[in-house]
Amino acid sequence: MGFTKPKKAIGLDIGSHAVKAVLMSRVSGRLRVDQATCAMVDRNELNADPVRAQITAVRNALEPLPILQSHIVAALTGQTVVVRYPRLTDVAKEQLTSAVEREAQSNMPYDLSEVFLDWVVLEEYQEDERRQLKVLLVAAKHEEIQNRLQVLRGADVQCGALTVDSLALADAAEACDFLREGETVAIINVGLTSSSIHFIKDGVSNFIREVGWGGREVIQAVAKGRRCPYEEAIEAVESFEYNTSDTDVPEALEALETEIGITDDDDVPMAGDPFADMGSGGSLLDPLDDEMDAASGKTPPPAAMTLERKTQRIEDLVAAPLNRMGVEFRRSFDYYEHQLYEQPVDRIILTGGLADFPLVAETLKDELGFGVVEIANPMESALLLGEGNTHVELEQRPAQFMVAVGLAARGMADL
Repeated sequence: MGFTKPKKAIGLDIGSHAVKAVLMSRVSGRLRVDQATCAMVDRNELNADPVRAQITAVRNALEPLPILQSHIVAALTGQTVVVRYPRLTDVAKEQLTSAVEREAQSNMPYDLSEVFLDWVVLEEYQEDERRQLKVLLVAAKHEEIQNRLQVLRGADVQCGALTVDSLALADAAEACDFLREGETVAIINVGLTSSSIHFIKDGVSNFIREVGWGGREVIQAVAKGRRCPYEEAIEAVESFEYNTSDTDVPEALEALETEIGITDDDDVPMAGDPFADMGSGGSLLDPLDDEMDAASGKTPPPAAMTLERKTQRIEDLVAAPLNRMGVEFRRSFDYYEHQLYEQPVDRIILTGGLADFPLVAETLKDELGFGVVEIANPMESALLLGEGNTHVELEQRPAQFMVAVGLAARGMADL
């Protein structure tokens, strides 16, 4: 039987909240998104058996796609790899591999025997009449690669290539034609448990930094503040529309107080700081105070207190975690702009699961001093779109699919 080379590629983005997949082909020299799918990772199963939870989600995401006829590209998460940008001076081509390995040995926190090493020359230029090479160096521990392959094998997926999600964002931006010559662009990807910033100058990867802040902090703040289930908090965040008016909450309180018969004479306790009991290491499955009271037989809180919790403004509940986000990103921008390259960032492109939550962009505007923060939308780009309703999920949450788009574009470049 002869082997037929695939003509399509699938980008498979395996996250802790959802698995996204993009099927891509080429038509008249242009990349086309033929299909996009998304499968949620079961949160309860994720806590009990994370590998099994992701295997199930991968299978569900790939079920409608032609995986046997496609080149599949997946990724490691940025926080599981080490990325460096060494510069080599006057290194002959035949000595390049050994020179890169020496740089890796002195710049990596692991022994080379513990990691898989990959690298590529990004730029070659002259400086002080000497030949300079800028290299992108990536190291991933063997166990992290095996963990990802375990999920793929469990889902019966033959992966043709494995890269890094933060690097895939650059491939996506290039495929969508979001990059401009002469500009420095920062692509901020906000995930559930962590985030990344990829600084790209003149279309070339320049610096990547992982940030230990994720959208889970926002969701947890809403769940804690409103004393509601985690899924209800997600729905509140996803359906939130930014409104500068403060009249909506008092009016809602007044209407509901009338409905349950609360008068001015009733003692209505005020909620304190909604973040006081959160802590930085709490699990999303930690019981809320109301649930603890019920388990211990304590009297449940008055209806007025429950009412107040349910109607607390999202803006107030998420203020603290968003402030932490702003500080973390500000540190990364300060380091890049003032210590590393002394090069200002021209544009910000926001991607990831929380990109559509308007308070994220507003916080970045205020903290980083940008008038506009662009929300990535592959639907409005240089990419062609297949016919029919094969990419409904992409239409609904386009910024969430940027990693999958980049992985698929990388796959098409391999074919």
